[in-house]
Amino acid sequence: MKMMSRKSPLTTMSQGLFMMFALTMLFATTDLQAAAGGKTGVVDVSRVIKQMPETTKAENILKSTTSQWGKALEQMQKDFQSGVAAYEKNKASMNTATKTQKENELKTKLQAAQKYEQEKFGRGGALEKKQEELMKPIRLKVLAAIKAVAQKDGFSLIMEKQAMVYGDSDLDITIKVIDQLNKK
Repeated sequence: MKMMSRKSPLTTMSQGLFMMFALTMLFATTDLQAAAGGKTGVVDVSRVIKQMPETTKAENILKSTTSQWGKALEQMQKDFQSGVAAYEKNKASMNTATKTQKENELKTKLQAAQKYEQEKFGRGGALEKKQEELMKPIRLKVLAAIKAVAQKDGFSLIMEKQAMVYGDSDLDITIKVIDQLNKK
């Protein structure tokens, strides 16, 4: 009876942030035809996010939450393992009804641990929801700063830097976005 492994919340957060910003940047421009003739820029969103104090705070909250839930899950797993060990040790001296009862108790403990792990750490679980809750205001703040820099400097299209295959370093507005965020 095997328990599911869980990804680090920071790994999940980094992957999620990149995908969310890449998609946001891709769909943020409503008229690509007009943008093609305009000024294009790039921004390293992950670098901008890493520089923000809100990100550190969100990461600390996620670490604390993950730790609490992880400890609870570990306790459930230990309870299950000790129950299995006790069952194996005493199985020979049990009658059929007692064996069935103990097996059902163990099955229930295992299912509870698996359900808890899925609810907290699984896809669409509490950790993912908590991460989204914490990161959404950060993403919106970064997007607003990007938009402000783009409008101020006359850019009609801003792309995620990791999506750029080739480009002039003068197109990179990452530092300007960081400066814009620091003004507020």
